[in-house]
Amino acid sequence: MWFTTSVKELKMSYTRKLLLIGSSGHASVLLDAIELSGLFTIAGYVDDTLAAGTIRRGYSILGPVAAAASICSEQLIDDVVIAIGDNWWRRKVYEDLICRHPKVKFPVIKHPSSWLSASAEIGQGAAILACSHIGPGSRVGDFCIVNTGSSIDHDCAMLRFASIAPGVFTGGLVQIGECSAIGVGTSISDRISIGDHTVIGTGAVVVRNIPNLVVAYGNPARVKRSRQEGEKYVDSVGIFSI
Repeated sequence: MWFTTSVKELKMSYTRKLLLIGSSGHASVLLDAIELSGLFTIAGYVDDTLAAGTIRRGYSILGPVAAAASICSEQLIDDVVIAIGDNWWRRKVYEDLICRHPKVKFPVIKHPSSWLSASAEIGQGAAILACSHIGPGSRVGDFCIVNTGSSIDHDCAMLRFASIAPGVFTGGLVQIGECSAIGVGTSISDRISIGDHTVIGTGAVVVRNIPNLVVAYGNPARVKRSRQEGEKYVDSVGIFSI
């Protein structure tokens, strides 16, 4: 008798089941890294914007975000990736889920083409995406996003739920505050501190410290206005909620 199980199916039987929260553009980038890693079997997504049963990139929407904890329990899923690009919402979803399902795990998602120094530290739930670089002594906090082609030099710190967009480059000893978002192609000089819940617009050149709860952009980057915690990212300077 011949077995008809495919190589893909055989591989899946030995990997851990994983649920994606969110199914939009950021989720597709994470999905690529997850599939290339070969460490997980993707059970599907939860998403509030699409009906259950909708297929996204080969996987099904299993229900709304509020159903994530029950789906994990019913399907014996231990691993969850919060595939939401908006930093504040990613934090909120995490806090809600961990209250409902405290045993869930949030693995680091690392694209095989990324490079991490042996002395770098990466927190739970972080996403280290294609062709990115994290230098010696740097710390990437829980649920941070280091996006495609970005580079963090030595001894930097990204606090939890912060994100840097594609093509961001930092010097050494930079700190990026909690839930702050750095726009596409931004450059940050050595020893700069960026506060919490701050947005830096696309293409900015940051040469001085930027405080909490502001929007800044330009060359050199200057504070343009204040913002509220949880406010949507600023479309006019190239930062978008995902």
